[in-house]
Amino acid sequence: MELYRRLGRPLFFVLPPEGAHHLALDLLRLPLPWRRIGGVPDDPALRADLAGIPLRNPVGLAAGFDKSSRLVTALGEIGFGYVVTGTLTRNPRTGNAKPRIVRHPEDLAIVNSMGLPNRGAAYAARRLMKARRTAPVLVSLADEEVEDVVACHMLLEPLADGIELNVSSPNAPWRKERDNVEHLRRLLEALQPRRRKPLFVKMPPFRTDEERERALAMVRLIADAGMQGVTCSNTIPVEEPRVRKGSGGLSGKPLFDDTVRIVGEVHRAAPSLVVNACGGVFTAEDALACLGAGATTVQVYTGMIYRGPQIVRELCEGLVAARRSAQPSAR
Repeated sequence: MELYRRLGRPLFFVLPPEGAHHLALDLLRLPLPWRRIGGVPDDPALRADLAGIPLRNPVGLAAGFDKSSRLVTALGEIGFGYVVTGTLTRNPRTGNAKPRIVRHPEDLAIVNSMGLPNRGAAYAARRLMKARRTAPVLVSLADEEVEDVVACHMLLEPLADGIELNVSSPNAPWRKERDNVEHLRRLLEALQPRRRKPLFVKMPPFRTDEERERALAMVRLIADAGMQGVTCSNTIPVEEPRVRKGSGGLSGKPLFDDTVRIVGEVHRAAPSLVVNACGGVFTAEDALACLGAGATTVQVYTGMIYRGPQIVRELCEGLVAARRSAQPSAR
């Protein structure tokens, strides 16, 4: 972490955010000793079960980093317990006009208005077929029209360990024009008879009573449909004059308190569902708070931008230390 803070992050942050992201992707394509660079402990105390998917540790990489499923081998070698690729659409998307990412380093935050750029489901399928697996992979699918989601699911589910259905990106252009709860109902009805592997739904965050009521209605719908779990939560919609669109999704440390609260509320509302905590996790203490609130795993992304790939090791070492100290001492 110290090496990244002193050398890596200043180098990346000289570049525009998307340029830095592309540099990181290029580096991950190199045959470097990623397992040693990650240095994540392989400790039985870290084992987790994600709806039947065995994990070596409960720290996942959130969707949005590997948008087209090109880097699952290196990301697994870094030490993530699992990797979420995407979010993918049936056809390739270029996304919104640039600039579309802004850093807020004083807040350890990012605002993005990417618009779900990716190379499409068929391209991702080809990459997944060729990839050497070093960790379980979930594929994030966008909540497009029902027939598009079903086609993506049929193509990609056989190549993944599970699916994460993204029904909450504030940058999806189709979302404001429809009843999202009813659309989710139709998606789940279409996917349930076809599903063979775990399916998790990525939820919107909620702060107001109205947002909470809508989100918990979605949670009950997901549980009643027999799905395995949810990811809590996506980015928070905010105004941002420095991106071309004028608004985007806020991620990073400002979301953390909401993440813990939402995980707890969702877990109490639907204890049968697995919960993946996503939003503002930077430290082992953050991860422990999420797990204590009812999460099975935590997902990171913005934390990796600010703390580097060794964030996985730091989280895992902290979890091991906490779990060892919590064990009763032998007499």
